[in-house]
Amino acid sequence: MGELKDLRAQSESLVNRAKELGNKLYLAGLGAYDKAEENSEELLNKYVAAGTEAFGEEAESKPKALLAGRGALLAARELLDNAPEKRQALYEKLVEAGKKERGEKAEETNEFVLAGFGAVVTAREEGEKLFNELVSAGQNRS
Repeated sequence: MGELKDLRAQSESLVNRAKELGNKLYLAGLGAYDKAEENSEELLNKYVAAGTEAFGEEAESKPKALLAGRGALLAARELLDNAPEKRQALYEKLVEAGKKERGEKAEETNEFVLAGFGAVVTAREEGEKLFNELVSAGQNRS
């Protein structure tokens, strides 16, 4: 009879854990929607401002969508211009994270392997951080 109680307790524990995870996923979805709504308006305004500046005095006669399009184009150009430096900075950050993860073994580990370790660790940490932020935003929204 003790085995049946243990099995029932495990089953209830599993169901409760599934409910808890389902609730967190629901809250993360709400948070993602909230952040997307918030960030899209902010991004649109940023692009409109950049487009307005680019057109100068002619901006008054231009529709908002055209201004935003020009602003987005300028932002994309800036990203492309800065890509090599950002790529190098990211690579160095990943190598450092890999060294931290490998500890004493880092000295004997290939730099590309360290960057791979760093990428995995960074992705895991950033993913957890983003998920927790989305759950928190979802809790605030509900």
